[in-house]
Amino acid sequence: MKTKKNRSSIKHAGLFCAATCCSLLLNCQGIFADANHPARGSIEFGAPENPLKNKTADLGPFKTIFADIAEKIVPTVVSVIITKIDTVTYNNNPFYQFFNDPFSNNDPFQFFFGTPPDNNNRPRQRRQPPVEKREFRQQGLGSGVIVSKNGYILTNFHVISGANEIEIKLYDGRTFQGAIIGGDSLADVAVIKIKEKVENLPVAYLGNSDSLRPGDWVLAVGNPFSLTSTVTAGIVSALNRMVEGGEQYQNFIQTDAAINPGNSGGALVNIDGALIGINTMIYSSSGGNMGIGFAIPITMARQIMEELIYTGEVVRGWIGVSIQDITTATREALNLGKREGVLIGDVFKGQPADKAGIKRGDIVLSINRTPLKSGNQLKNIVAGIAPGKKVPIAVFRNGKEMDLTITIGKRSEKQLEKMAAGSGQGKSGEPKEKVYRQLGIDVANLTPQLREKYGIDDSIAGIVITGVDQKFYDAASTLKEGDVIEQVKIKESDFVSVDNVDKFTKTIQGIKEGDAVMYLLFRGGNSFYVAYKAQK
Repeated sequence: MKTKKNRSSIKHAGLFCAATCCSLLLNCQGIFADANHPARGSIEFGAPENPLKNKTADLGPFKTIFADIAEKIVPTVVSVIITKIDTVTYNNNPFYQFFNDPFSNNDPFQFFFGTPPDNNNRPRQRRQPPVEKREFRQQGLGSGVIVSKNGYILTNFHVISGANEIEIKLYDGRTFQGAIIGGDSLADVAVIKIKEKVENLPVAYLGNSDSLRPGDWVLAVGNPFSLTSTVTAGIVSALNRMVEGGEQYQNFIQTDAAINPGNSGGALVNIDGALIGINTMIYSSSGGNMGIGFAIPITMARQIMEELIYTGEVVRGWIGVSIQDITTATREALNLGKREGVLIGDVFKGQPADKAGIKRGDIVLSINRTPLKSGNQLKNIVAGIAPGKKVPIAVFRNGKEMDLTITIGKRSEKQLEKMAAGSGQGKSGEPKEKVYRQLGIDVANLTPQLREKYGIDDSIAGIVITGVDQKFYDAASTLKEGDVIEQVKIKESDFVSVDNVDKFTKTIQGIKEGDAVMYLLFRGGNSFYVAYKAQK
């Protein structure tokens, strides 16, 4: 009975809850059902006036400038869809010829016992060859800019590198097959062309990137993350940027206009709508935009493009030197004062610089009457001068400025490989090792054992660094065990060649804390300079 009573109570409670909910629902429905709706248009939504109307009126044409630029530029930027085809060879299971495909529904004993087909009347598995080739197609997406009415398109080398097929998709939806005209990996520039004849192609206007200034407005157009025809705005953050890239020719425009994967090869335009750069890379720790993007100046890209179209190759100038930027310690050691320039770390014998009278340790102040501030600038200027042309070059040596004339040579990869053999002559002295606390290094004479240990050729003369004090945090930290000191310079004295520890000790005798010291080092086939200040 107790159980029955409880069930009855629960039942009544459940009915009460249900009734209550229904009542509330009906009441809510009744409120909306019985309410008198306001007449359409009787309510005024939003403020009666724009509080900034008078403010924005002063902007004039600038109110629509970005939209006006995008309207003209977006149609000139295309999607570059590349396909890489890889052929993979498989070694099939040799037992297929006896047992068919073990993953199929066929009876593996069918071969021996003639098991009849199943109810679905599926045929017997065909015998597979022992070796099978299959193609795998992988697609990638980048951007490009139409630069001529007959279908030439400017893009990045890394966009089309390794492509077996190229598809070009225009803003209006038309698609065409593309062909690679040429590419330059050292500057990351490539030219492709629409294969068939096309009419009504929108063409970008090529501007002058040399006139850019930090702070100028720019727009980036491309296809980030496959989102075609994306426009972002920003400013020129900096000019003449260089990032790690070895032998690459770099003179990047830095911008904070959002550039993301897929933007590569797209357009960077100024406030006049002129193409002033080809978007090429981003600086990012996450793979996405962090406000630091880089574009190749159109002046550089256009020169390379024309070389690829007209001659099929890019010809660059060459003078045969290794170069370094000037540090504060270098400036003090060489008594440069306020002079700007580039330090010559090495001069390759028989090359244009050697023939012009340039020597190791010279400071190149200008070339072709262009003042120099960095080694990257010198490299780019020389690369842009036609081989065979004679140009003036100003150098600073032993406290004096000198005017020389140099005939530009032609850069050759075989020539560079040959130059990598290094320079130097003479043999080491007797074995001896010494620690120099003020200079933060341990050095030793070059013995056959040390040459073998550090891979130093017999033609290299000097003393070898066998240890570096980890307490040094300035330029001395660039020193490495195994570096060969070929020459040393203290304060205002001349460079002294050192082929044994005793001579090195004599040269640095009397050095004091704060004095500038400079070495000519040999490492990995190249000579270069390092300067820093002696410590306690």
